[in-house]
Amino acid sequence: MWERAWTEMKKVFLNEFSGKEIQQGIEQGRIDCAITVFGACESHGPHLPLGPDLFVPAEIARRAAMQLDNVVVAPEVPFGTSLHYNKFPISVTLKYETCIAIAEDVIESLIESGIEHVVILNGHDGNIPALEIAARNVKDRYEHATIVYIPAWWEITRARMPESFDVWDGLGHGGEGETSITMAVKPDLVDLDEAVSQVPHDIIELQDFMTVIWDIGELSETGAIGDPTRASREKGEKMLDIVVDYLVSLIRKLDERDWKYERI
Repeated sequence: MWERAWTEMKKVFLNEFSGKEIQQGIEQGRIDCAITVFGACESHGPHLPLGPDLFVPAEIARRAAMQLDNVVVAPEVPFGTSLHYNKFPISVTLKYETCIAIAEDVIESLIESGIEHVVILNGHDGNIPALEIAARNVKDRYEHATIVYIPAWWEITRARMPESFDVWDGLGHGGEGETSITMAVKPDLVDLDEAVSQVPHDIIELQDFMTVIWDIGELSETGAIGDPTRASREKGEKMLDIVVDYLVSLIRKLDERDWKYERI
């Protein structure tokens, strides 16, 4: 019965499993890895919904888990640290301390329940420092666990398909890349007629060897930066495929190594 349920009714979201199914899956070694997704709720300009930072990594995680036999996707955290986007309504923002605490609790809960391989998939730039602190704190307490952190999925597409973008390697908050991939994930929520190009060229030239601590209100009149007018669903589907393939390959390689990464 379990075999048939597993193969014919493929489940990947943790909340969809019954208590019996998840217990048997862990005990029998069928489930030994969880992808945790951290997003945000904030303005991405007039052309996008508030939720790309959640929608996109959740879909990446779902597609990857569908190709793997041992992976579940933990319930997504829909809020993040969005202090630098507060100038435009509406940013539901967490304090850094709150974000760290939530991430630690989520990861520790999985480990305590027997899922000792955790992949953190982040969808929002403001979460990057908090999630790294959380992961390091948990690793300090659970040395036997393996925690892998993907802080910025958009850097994967930037590196692997630069020729596909017209402006700024596709980057930007609500820019060419993020708009494209949102069109692939939630096409009905994107309105390119409202898209406006706003590329902060001076900031780009400054950021060779340091980071400018900017606020979105200093760079944008709409809440977005980059050039979403160049976005397309075709680019977005290509982006999804690249990141999903990366994640699937990563987990398979770790499985082959029994999640051991040291070379002692």
